[in-house]
Amino acid sequence: MPATLQPQSQAAATQQSMFQFVSELARELSTGRVDLPSFPDAAARVQQVLSDETVTGERIARVVSSDAGLAARILTMANSTLLHRGGSRVTDLRVAVTRIGHENIRTAALSYATAQLRRAADLVHIRASLDKCWQEGVRVAALARAMAKESGRVRVDEAMLAGLLHNIGKIYILARTPKDQPESFGHNDEELRSWHPSIGQALIENWKLDEALAAAVGGQFELDRSHAGEPDLQDLLIVAVTVAAQMADNSADDSVLVRLPAATALGLTDSAFVRIMLDSQADVEMLQAALG
Repeated sequence: MPATLQPQSQAAATQQSMFQFVSELARELSTGRVDLPSFPDAAARVQQVLSDETVTGERIARVVSSDAGLAARILTMANSTLLHRGGSRVTDLRVAVTRIGHENIRTAALSYATAQLRRAADLVHIRASLDKCWQEGVRVAALARAMAKESGRVRVDEAMLAGLLHNIGKIYILARTPKDQPESFGHNDEELRSWHPSIGQALIENWKLDEALAAAVGGQFELDRSHAGEPDLQDLLIVAVTVAAQMADNSADDSVLVRLPAATALGLTDSAFVRIMLDSQADVEMLQAALG
């Protein structure tokens, strides 16, 4: 028997190791354990207090004010061109919390937490991958927001949050990848595509966020999905993620977009997609500025 694995055997061994690693992450999440390195405590507390439907703006502001960076992010979002056009500038955190609403507070808190991950010294070895994930999240969030505005079937703030969180499972996998594994471990785009939606869904459920949001992230690649009743957040995220992939691949067939059952349910036509893509390009810059 040879002392070293042949290339094909090495690939199979690496894939098996990756599968075992992701399976262990899934088991941890199923027990309620969330171990995300360098995730700010304040961002986690924001998710917790927002799970209480009766929570007051004053209580939210107190939690947010415990972290100066998070408080600054909330104020930046409240005064951003994306969410507030015209009017006086907000400097009071309680007013900012009231102005942007709960879903946008979640968005700001999670974007702040992601920024902290990207800057963490112990994650410097995957900083480029985390930056790529962040850019993907912003792009899908901008598309989802534009689609929600165009279709009028899904709330804009919910759509934006779903877009930003669509690859949170990928971020979780990357952040937990052992440093001593081969360079390709946890960084294979095709493998991550297979695993990250279910990990993201479990993570969102552990954060006690809306069930519809968790289901949308978990089912974002169900391109043939059709169902009775009104279109929902999952329909919108399916289309937004597909459009983002199409935009990143100039050789792709754009006509596939209007053939998606989710696109039909949302009433999105060829001309609507043109408007959405134009709107989203402007929104990306505004969203980046709003989220820091």
